[in-house]
Amino acid sequence: MQQWAASHHSWLADVQHKEAVDLMRAWCRMFETVGFDKAGKGIDFGHLLFTGDGLHPALGGIVPQSGFAGGLAYNLERTTQQPSIRFGGSVEARGSVNGFWEAGARLDVLSAADKLESRHIHATIDAEHYSLPQLTYFGQGNASSPANESLFGLEQTTAGGHLDVPLIKAFVLVAGLAGLWNSQSGASNADHPSIDRKFTAADAPGLDRPTSYLVSGGGLDWFYPLVPRPSGYSSALSTGFRFFADTNGAPYSFRRMDGIWINRYRPPTSFDFGTVSGTIRFVASYTTGNNRMPFYLQPTIGGADINNVDDLESYRDYRFRAPSTLVFQAEYTRTIWGPLAFLGFYDTGRVAGERSDIEISHMHHSFGAGFAIQFGNSPLMKFYYAWSGGEGSHTTYTLNTNNFGPGAAAGVF
Repeated sequence: MQQWAASHHSWLADVQHKEAVDLMRAWCRMFETVGFDKAGKGIDFGHLLFTGDGLHPALGGIVPQSGFAGGLAYNLERTTQQPSIRFGGSVEARGSVNGFWEAGARLDVLSAADKLESRHIHATIDAEHYSLPQLTYFGQGNASSPANESLFGLEQTTAGGHLDVPLIKAFVLVAGLAGLWNSQSGASNADHPSIDRKFTAADAPGLDRPTSYLVSGGGLDWFYPLVPRPSGYSSALSTGFRFFADTNGAPYSFRRMDGIWINRYRPPTSFDFGTVSGTIRFVASYTTGNNRMPFYLQPTIGGADINNVDDLESYRDYRFRAPSTLVFQAEYTRTIWGPLAFLGFYDTGRVAGERSDIEISHMHHSFGAGFAIQFGNSPLMKFYYAWSGGEGSHTTYTLNTNNFGPGAAAGVF
């Protein structure tokens, strides 16, 4: 190590050398311990292997139904003194066994000035491309039938950025601008037909042509408490309103409003009673004139959606699709050993073609239980069995160590 420090080498070589040394030390510490301490050292090794500066494996599905995916991610961070700014960058590419792939890059710029609270102006610039050759479509609305299952492919590219500005108390103002390009196509396999064999542009808007958008908008986020704590009550509310202006002049412009409210409670006791959480997710989309929202940009519920957010897990992935959605989720998690935790959940929700049709009656329901492997409060892998809803049960897993994934609004900030 002293010989390396005394030699001349580049900053990138410094990063790679430090990563290699840290991994070797973490590996040795893990095998020098036993019992619970070994699990803790294993978590430390996992953090170093999948995160931090340098070259790392990127594992996990790209989107639901993509199959297992793997690739590489390269992360870098650097801080300047004058002005006091912290830079973080990532470049990543992954491919799956089913022919799905994605590649992207992101740059984060944060103010690093001394403040009593860790809240800074945060700017993000990113670009990603997704090639998704085979996704399922059942039709639109709560009454869509599993018998109408068909397949389509989607090529999607996003490029843009957003700015987060802390306000008074625990509020954050978010504003963004991006470009979004989509091209859909038919797809089929031995079990299911192509989407254009069962549907037309009348019941699958956007089926007849590609779309491109200039997306602009913003929102307001709030969280409590201001300083995170390991136990007690915490809450986070995220809202956004975005304008999707179709630059091709086709009748596919729309507006979308998103709201997510997450509440958690962990008893502040020495005994681990686990964590109870409740989440409300709401999407309302608006169109004017003869405009319609393309089917591949509409939110879905059931299994997991294109953002790898799971709800109504007893149903198939992408099962119910429409411009507006409302979902309630309740979950209980408790650590069993080390990073392994038990989880149980109940979800209920519905979709709607018009925002006026959103209501809390005639909702779909799903119960489930399973296990999660988590780093801190972030699950790395989830395996669960879900039932209820009248369409059988669903056993699945999620795995993700990735930097990227389609965002709350089709990958757009």
